[in-house]
Amino acid sequence: MTTPPIDDPAQQPAWLREVSLALCAHPQVLLTGNVRDLYRLPDPEREGSVRFMGLVDALWSVARARGYGALLTYSSGVGVEIAAQLPDGGAAAAQAVLRDADVEPNRPLHLAQVRDLIGAVVDVPRRRAAGPPVALALVDAARLFTGELLSPEERLFLATADRLAYRATPVGNGYNTVFWVLDREHDLPSWFATGNHTLRITAIPEPDLAARLQTANDLVATLPGMPQDTDERWAIARRFAEASHGMRLRSMRDVVRLATAAGIPGPRVDDAVRAFRVGVPDNPWQSAGLRERLKSAQEELSHRVLGQPDAVRRVLDILARSATGLAGAHTGGRSKPRGVLFFAGPTGVGKTELAKALAALLFGDENAYLRFDMSEFAAEHTEARLIGAPPGFIGHDAGGELTNGIRQQPFRVVLFDEIEKAHPRLLDKFLQILDDGRLTDGRGGTVYFTEALIVFTTNLGIVIQDEDGKPKENVTPAQELPDIEQGVRRYIEVFFRHLLRRPELFNRVQQSIVVFDFLRPEVAVEIADRAIGRVGEAVHRAYGATLEFSDEARDELRKEATFDLSNGGRGIVSAIESILVNPLAREVFANPPEPGQTLRVGAIAQDGQNRELVME
Repeated sequence: MTTPPIDDPAQQPAWLREVSLALCAHPQVLLTGNVRDLYRLPDPEREGSVRFMGLVDALWSVARARGYGALLTYSSGVGVEIAAQLPDGGAAAAQAVLRDADVEPNRPLHLAQVRDLIGAVVDVPRRRAAGPPVALALVDAARLFTGELLSPEERLFLATADRLAYRATPVGNGYNTVFWVLDREHDLPSWFATGNHTLRITAIPEPDLAARLQTANDLVATLPGMPQDTDERWAIARRFAEASHGMRLRSMRDVVRLATAAGIPGPRVDDAVRAFRVGVPDNPWQSAGLRERLKSAQEELSHRVLGQPDAVRRVLDILARSATGLAGAHTGGRSKPRGVLFFAGPTGVGKTELAKALAALLFGDENAYLRFDMSEFAAEHTEARLIGAPPGFIGHDAGGELTNGIRQQPFRVVLFDEIEKAHPRLLDKFLQILDDGRLTDGRGGTVYFTEALIVFTTNLGIVIQDEDGKPKENVTPAQELPDIEQGVRRYIEVFFRHLLRRPELFNRVQQSIVVFDFLRPEVAVEIADRAIGRVGEAVHRAYGATLEFSDEARDELRKEATFDLSNGGRGIVSAIESILVNPLAREVFANPPEPGQTLRVGAIAQDGQNRELVME
């Protein structure tokens, strides 16, 4: 398998061919988009070869082919520079421009001097009509202006450039051309960028898979430990191209440098891409310790999250894909999050607790866990809390809670709790995370989620609305888990496909749905016993005393705490607080126990709306 011939004219990207044609018909060209990258282009000095060029070299390659004599560049920090390898007559033309503008090379200029420079290049009197055309590239045009509102001097500058564009006359095979280089088209006022019909706007796209594949094929030869077999080298190049989704060619070159410096061999190029993205050379997902923990995780997680063995098993299957690197293997995607889980089920059955447990299991730290209660993101403007406010708004410099959190610690469990309560606009951000494994924050920086485990939780499908808009049970504790799962899954699909009209989001998560069972009575009793035990431990820590219960008191506690299971484990713990902790606090406050003392609860009595402990 080979790449297309490197001397094929099609190797020149479409945007550069567009620029080449624009030189014949447009006195000014505005370049926007991916303007800071490297471009893989035919080498004008060596026929049949390619090399990587910056934008200025790429522009000069097509301008020189069109008969231009010189290309001058101006940037705020450097001043005027002249492109190398000028043809005959080019140096004289460039020097004539500098004389006419009365400027010196390699010195920063005032805005008025830049205006004079543009006038000298366009050459309205055509004093250089007999010479070759010349071009000027303003390589950081947006930085010529100091604020959101233009000053009178800045408005005069643009008005002069606008007038010169209409007064320009052809020189040779083209014009004396001015290139405006912008990261974003709207960095210039719309009346100038879109209102001038002599101005050609050319967008430089991000490199697609074909461009990354050609680049990867060029670069992998320099990676250490590359196999000699051609097919194996090509397979590594393809993995490199797929793993670098969303990256520019300049970044791919830097990945190879990182791999060489770190001694990462070619067959592990995915690790080099990951290290470049997140800045962390170690990979907890591939550690031997994680694999050992996953082998015993069924028992550990089942002990922590009671009554959900099926959910735990399903979660571990998905995590095994992530740990073995097989996540997304069937789609070829290598830039998605490590794993995605969609927890659905009744309230208080362990969905959030399992997410916390996964953080400790995967990364050895329960704090490697970022939680967002999506009921707080029901309004459209709350998007700024996640990714940061856009430029010009309060809080722009602070960034977003989500993007900052992942930038600081890319190996995390990210929990979006009660996802159905989020504003629909936020769903677009979730799609970007699930598809591309990245987000762009309010400051324009890219944050990668490729090492994160994304967890959504929802109570959808438990209680739904009937035809009259009244709530009704969609599934009940009387049903078996397979029936509960079927009912919940069916309603989640209806919700995303028909109520939200976002079927694409359902398509991304449908294979990651994990349905939790209702809390069964025997599990509820175990949760109550654990809560009672934690109260005893707290008493021992605080006072050195022992808390005991008569059989009657313990049975009463269990009965009261598990009477209503509609709120799940959370309701049981709340009941223990009301029935036991509150009256116990009253007791120890009035009669602080001595170290070694035994506090024995003989019974629990009702006193109005309060409870009293009958101590033995």
